[in-house]
Amino acid sequence: MRHKDFWQKKRVLLTGHTGFKGTWMSLILESLGAITCGYSLPLNPYSFFKEVSPEIRRHEEGDIADERKLLGVIESFRPDIVLHFASHSSLDGSMKIPDFILRTNLMGVVNILEAVRKIESVKSVVVVTSDKCYQNMETDRPYTEDAPLGAKDPYSTSKVCQELLTECYFDTFFRETDRNLGIATARASNVIGAGDYNISRLMPYLLDSFANKRTPQIRNPYAVRPWQYVLDVLYGYLLLAEKLYLSAGCTESYSGAYNFGPREDGFAEVGRIADLVSRGFDNAPYEVVKGQDHIKKETAILKLDSTKAQTVLNWNIHKTLEETIALTIDFIKKEKNGMKAGTLARAQVEEYLKEVD
Repeated sequence: MRHKDFWQKKRVLLTGHTGFKGTWMSLILESLGAITCGYSLPLNPYSFFKEVSPEIRRHEEGDIADERKLLGVIESFRPDIVLHFASHSSLDGSMKIPDFILRTNLMGVVNILEAVRKIESVKSVVVVTSDKCYQNMETDRPYTEDAPLGAKDPYSTSKVCQELLTECYFDTFFRETDRNLGIATARASNVIGAGDYNISRLMPYLLDSFANKRTPQIRNPYAVRPWQYVLDVLYGYLLLAEKLYLSAGCTESYSGAYNFGPREDGFAEVGRIADLVSRGFDNAPYEVVKGQDHIKKETAILKLDSTKAQTVLNWNIHKTLEETIALTIDFIKKEKNGMKAGTLARAQVEEYLKEVD
């Protein structure tokens, strides 16, 4: 396995490692033989991370906005690669407590990059942001990485600022120095996979409702949303981190922003998503809450052009939307029938890595 040869014994700092995507990334790094130090807030007792228990070298609890604590962890661990996942990702939350969301998301990036300035063992940094960093011009044309950034809410604003801060630090402190370091941001759309328990989001809400024999309610079934398999996106992040590491100090720099978006079949109406999930639970019923937003209309959708990642990193989507939903439902059903979440998750990771290698 060619990627295992690279990641074997690499020292990786993964922030936000106990979150949904962080847990899956921890399992991938475990499979690849990396030495991982995770840094996250105290563990939620009902978290997916606790269910699957990834094997990591160090598990550090702390606030990403705590500069002193974070620097101490990075100084003692001395990572080769930093994957920065830690962030608040709730749009609703950002409307209620914008100061807290902005503090965490902005100072988290600043603290990571300040620590990287001081720890010369680091050769590769990937800062995970979001597709919400783009100024939505309400067009069907996919956005490339050089499209204008913009925001109309605190969460999206924090993502724009993360992008600008990362670019600022690279240009100011690293581009014209002899430091062998690559820094990039990763912008992705919604991801699907087992272990996402945030039922304020559509997919976890549908899965939780059907699995527990409740009838979910949806609004605006004609609204279009982008979806992709969680491991497809995380694999892209790994390819990016690897490319940055291997090219550190080379004439050609791979630093910058990268989109990781779904193929055309990954854009689906909410109603179709509900139908696909329902089908996996013996066509269990769901309700459409009617109102003004039930009227069919053209829905503005933010699409990503992932040509850069495909060309530079040789990254591609490997799972269709239907395959992704089927895999997730199969996981949930098997877990309900007594199989261990850790066994199921590791099997899914191993199968995926064999497929993409």
